[in-house]
Amino acid sequence: MVVRILQILCLLLGVLQLGQAQDMHFSQQYATRLHLNPAYAGIHADYSAILTYRNQWPSLNGAFVTNQFAGYYRLKNESTSVGLVMALDKAGAAGLSNFQLGGIYAYQAIINENLAFSAGMQLSYGSQSVDYSELTFGDQLNNDGTTNLNSVEPYVYEPARYVSAEAGGILYNNNFWVSLSAYHLNQPNIGFNFTSKLKAKYLLNGGYKFVLNKYYYLNKPYERSITPSLTYMHQGNFKKLDAGLYTTITPITLGILYRGLPVFTEYGYDHAVVLIAGIVLDPIKIGYSYDVPVAQWGASTGGAHEISLSFEKINYNKIFKKRVSGKNYKRIACPSF
Repeated sequence: MVVRILQILCLLLGVLQLGQAQDMHFSQQYATRLHLNPAYAGIHADYSAILTYRNQWPSLNGAFVTNQFAGYYRLKNESTSVGLVMALDKAGAAGLSNFQLGGIYAYQAIINENLAFSAGMQLSYGSQSVDYSELTFGDQLNNDGTTNLNSVEPYVYEPARYVSAEAGGILYNNNFWVSLSAYHLNQPNIGFNFTSKLKAKYLLNGGYKFVLNKYYYLNKPYERSITPSLTYMHQGNFKKLDAGLYTTITPITLGILYRGLPVFTEYGYDHAVVLIAGIVLDPIKIGYSYDVPVAQWGASTGGAHEISLSFEKINYNKIFKKRVSGKNYKRIACPSF
């Protein structure tokens, strides 16, 4: 009975979170960086393709499962990039599904020898639906405990479809970055048979890389570094602050993230300590993270597992030649795996 109550409580909290923040979220923020800001397209590599799988609260019936594909391609002029983000999120035992498909355009500009700026915009199509086959209505219940296959209840909720506009900018160099983005600028209606505006979401993210040692071998960079970062999110009445610390010893990156610092205590159910590990095996990058819930009842949920797999093409020869010749070629300092 206690486990069942926890399942219901977690489902309600999850739906509440969806109702307030609505968007999918990931713990590996920089493996899923296009989810933070469309302006990240084209900064890290000539082209990139990233697959991410997240399973939240796996110990409960009706976990929250998210799958995402994201990719971008830097055009030949090296200043503009195009990208694509596609994601499917299934939340809870009721089969609430959220599908998103977005196209990205980004432009990078060198400000001076120490600074660069990237601007990006995204236009997305979204669809929310309920899988009625996952629901059991009162007329399906029999006195002997069995259930009927069919219900006479009408399926009155058609999928909610909407279009959303996003934009963002990043100021960066080889040591620091500051990212500001805004999602759902047009505040689309996501209600099924009623009006429910999806509030605009604002993300402020940044960090600084402290390089302990760096060298080039066979035209490839190797480093030892420590990178702290902060991410602030504001959507309607929902506010969240995350703090992370990443250590890189090429080709391995280890990180720890506190999601939901206790600044906004009213949303304490979302607090978690995230353990992150990533490895770069050019051109493949692999990341894994586990969310350790901070709340007392969190251990019963099973936390959250997240896996990322990416393929990236980076022209190290071009970077090395421009570094030697003194030409401007900025690489962002945030972790990448």
